[in-house]
Amino acid sequence: MSDVLEVSVEGGLATVTLNRPDALNSLNMELKVALADWLRAVRFDDSVRAVVLTGAGRAFCAGGDLSEMDPNRSPHEARMRQDQLLRTVIMPLAQLPKPVVAAVNGHAHGGGLSLALACDIVIAADDAPMSLGFVHRGLVPDCGIAYFLPRIVGTARAKELLLTGRRFDAREAREMGLIAHAVPREDFMETALDIARSLAKGATVALGMTKGIVDQSLQLTFEQVSELEAYSQSVCRSSQDHREGLAAFTEKRDAVFTGR
Repeated sequence: MSDVLEVSVEGGLATVTLNRPDALNSLNMELKVALADWLRAVRFDDSVRAVVLTGAGRAFCAGGDLSEMDPNRSPHEARMRQDQLLRTVIMPLAQLPKPVVAAVNGHAHGGGLSLALACDIVIAADDAPMSLGFVHRGLVPDCGIAYFLPRIVGTARAKELLLTGRRFDAREAREMGLIAHAVPREDFMETALDIARSLAKGATVALGMTKGIVDQSLQLTFEQVSELEAYSQSVCRSSQDHREGLAAFTEKRDAVFTGR
């Protein structure tokens, strides 16, 4: 594992830390490759049943590393680099069949905020600064933010945030429904870990299929969603976790799921 990405696994929970604190954990090529490699491996790692993604130091992720943005690149090369980030990091993170909690400890800007929104549940320190300031660099939104943002907060609010590029904090982000929780700084990490630990003990197959249904629902008709629910339910009914859930209900005890 690269020094720019730290990973620890305990009790089925992987804690993944972006580790470029001096650069506000901005996404340089080394960090992108490390994230891509880890995401490729963790998808099939049964020992990991949930993920917490956070940052070292005072930032979650400040977006792309400006020192690697060469304005003299050809449009084709620039597009290929952006496409690589989207297809090897953002999409695999969003589509990981395991729950992912973003623990936003500080600055989350541009592509760094998109990285958080690709996660399933975003919990932030209430004073964490956020922005989508692409226009201030003469750029358009990238890293999937134009996909995530209007689906979460609506088109009107998405345009306001993207066209002004203004800063806001996690408290406002929570008020507009952009994130799930804005928690006082002294409590936020433990709050994120508590939620993630609970998910790591959950019925992993059902959790993964649930997030898949919800993610696809906005592109599907009612009939298609119902069919997807029926298919997913048939898969879950054959799982060991479903049998354990039934037994726990009958025996009036807490279920002990194994993620199978």
